[in-house]
Amino acid sequence: MKTFILFLSLISCFAIQSQEFKPYKVKSGKITYEKLKYSTHSVYKYENGVETGFSEQVPYVAEQVIYYWDEFGDIAFEEIYQVSKFGGKLLPEKVKIAERLWVDEHRYYFNFDENKISDDPYYLRIKCRENIQYYQVIDSWIETLYMGTEKSGSKEILGKQADYYNISKYHDIYAWKGLVLKDESFSTRGSNGPRNTIERAKIAVKIDTISVINKEIFNPIWLKRERLYQSLNNQKIVELFDGRQDVLFQADNINGFRVIKNDILLFVTTKLAVGKLQILNIDPNQITIKYQLYNNNGFELDARNSYKIKDSSLVNMDKITYKKSTNTELDFKYEKSIIIPQNNISILLLKPSRTTELEIKKYVRKH
Repeated sequence: MKTFILFLSLISCFAIQSQEFKPYKVKSGKITYEKLKYSTHSVYKYENGVETGFSEQVPYVAEQVIYYWDEFGDIAFEEIYQVSKFGGKLLPEKVKIAERLWVDEHRYYFNFDENKISDDPYYLRIKCRENIQYYQVIDSWIETLYMGTEKSGSKEILGKQADYYNISKYHDIYAWKGLVLKDESFSTRGSNGPRNTIERAKIAVKIDTISVINKEIFNPIWLKRERLYQSLNNQKIVELFDGRQDVLFQADNINGFRVIKNDILLFVTTKLAVGKLQILNIDPNQITIKYQLYNNNGFELDARNSYKIKDSSLVNMDKITYKKSTNTELDFKYEKSIIIPQNNISILLLKPSRTTELEIKKYVRKH
């Protein structure tokens, strides 16, 4: 019996430990990076009747990255801004192009231009979990990720003594207490040749480990919106139709309603399929949506992560890619940001999709 209890205790310890990633030795903070790219400039000299020439790599700041972390790196978030065009011409002001979130075994990436989310596995964390222990076994997540790599020097960056890791002939990293302060990539002369030139670099220009991090930054609105959208399966949509009219706004069959970016709509088609769609982007000549369509048994009939509908189009959601549909098969018309139902079908705005909370409160029946 004692052996069995000891065995359970060991399993419990491993389970608890496997939940703790914590790759950094600093609890929380914020680092501002500059991402450098390099353009090749040719230089010619004429001396004593002899012309000589050479080329040099001139760096320019292409992007700015602001990186936040908490719980010793157990969760992290970054904002990515474009600073200049190709070649180094500065933009009038920086433009946010993406955000990333590292949490649990997910690496979420949000593209602002496309208004789309990708979710890649957090391979390092998965690898550590599968081997029971995390990076603490060898005292460095860098040495865990790049097996065989060891620190071989140091360099002062922003007043911090950063460890130097020669990852490969293509790649160098400088890290302070697990936090990367400099990351450089190189080209080589041939696949097995020596290093040729530096191609890009990511360098910390400011670090703050004193200020309190607002934890709400680790719960971005685009992820809350995606989770809401993914929660809407066939059963949930029908439940909302039947009992939650308070969170829905129905489009008028004559005038329709105006949609805006990020709206989530629920609908019933002329074939009595139910579906959901989200407005990804609205341009002068078209709208971009993503959608899922279900039959009465909850089976997915069709789904797309990105589909463009031209202005003044009549849409048959049951056969959205078909060029021809009869008038009785049409579900809605799209024109100048207005969606107008056809054939008396139901199209409803999910009102929480226009809020920052993006929640559907629990329904309580009135007696």
